[in-house]
Amino acid sequence: MWAGAINGLSLLGFGSAFPALELDNEAVLRRLASKLWPHREPDDEQLRFMATSMRETLGVDRRSWAHEVGKPIDHRAEPTTIDLATSAGAKALQDAELLPRDVKLILCSTSTPPRMTSTVSAVVGHRLGAIGAACLDVRSGCSGGLYALATAAALLQAGDGPALVIGTETFSKVIPPSHKMAALSLGDGAGALVLARGKGRLMGVALETDGAYGHLVTAEGALPPTHDEIDQSRYELSGDPVELTKLVPPRYVSAIGRALGAVRPDEVDLFVPHQTSVPLISEVVKRSGLALERTVINVGAHANIGAAGWLVALAEAAHEGKVLDGTKLLIAAAGGGLSWGAALIEVSRS
Repeated sequence: MWAGAINGLSLLGFGSAFPALELDNEAVLRRLASKLWPHREPDDEQLRFMATSMRETLGVDRRSWAHEVGKPIDHRAEPTTIDLATSAGAKALQDAELLPRDVKLILCSTSTPPRMTSTVSAVVGHRLGAIGAACLDVRSGCSGGLYALATAAALLQAGDGPALVIGTETFSKVIPPSHKMAALSLGDGAGALVLARGKGRLMGVALETDGAYGHLVTAEGALPPTHDEIDQSRYELSGDPVELTKLVPPRYVSAIGRALGAVRPDEVDLFVPHQTSVPLISEVVKRSGLALERTVINVGAHANIGAAGWLVALAEAAHEGKVLDGTKLLIAAAGGGLSWGAALIEVSRS
């Protein structure tokens, strides 16, 4: 799907939130050593080498977790996607100098909801005090935040606002403790963006999905849960991330080209991609003809936080003064489903 210009759009506020537990690569490996190497745990030098190798090859150094992987989940004591989304949303509203009652629409995207039924967005709206706001969840893997952005922009053009778009994840609760790559590459957090009618515009957006590749990132357990599938750990993440990594770059490039339209890649002032790994982001930048120095990369500090990834990166860029009136902002994301997309925004902050 491609959509042309949606005029009259402003980016008013940005926010992010993370669990309190922050771990570097070595701390993760130490905590999971008995699960990763049940027969013989590595010594300190080997752990440091593996931690450094991950930082050098994927660019990932730290992440925040709501749950310590490998331990029993304590739902009452650990932050949920709703907790993180509420905190990020409140910060974005404060940044926009808006009250919760001003919000007319809340869209939340997550792959890790805390409940099987109901919506994350409705509880977030209630906790924020956004009385009467329309609330809905958008589930499309790590690209869900981008799908939510496009949905919000279209509804704002046809109606009133403001709208609050939130991506939120707690991957730590579904990471297999014996999967080193998943443990090191995934983190938890939430990012939020306040949209309203204004002077900017969504210049173009391209969204695509191919369900034939949904098995590459999934949790295979059926709902409602059964004891047998819980015992088989089928509610933990599974799939083939290596194959997924091969499929993503050409789809990114295609979506970016369609979103740009007549705008040249060198005219893009700021590129905010989904935060997966430095090599993948660099490959997409090179293939698309974009400038690496105009690309926001923060995966080293947060790892891959799914639907929250580009929203957190955008919030950090905005707070660093990089998102200004007139900025041509390109956003791209891809994730389980398989879904991918890109959007080009001419920024207005008012």
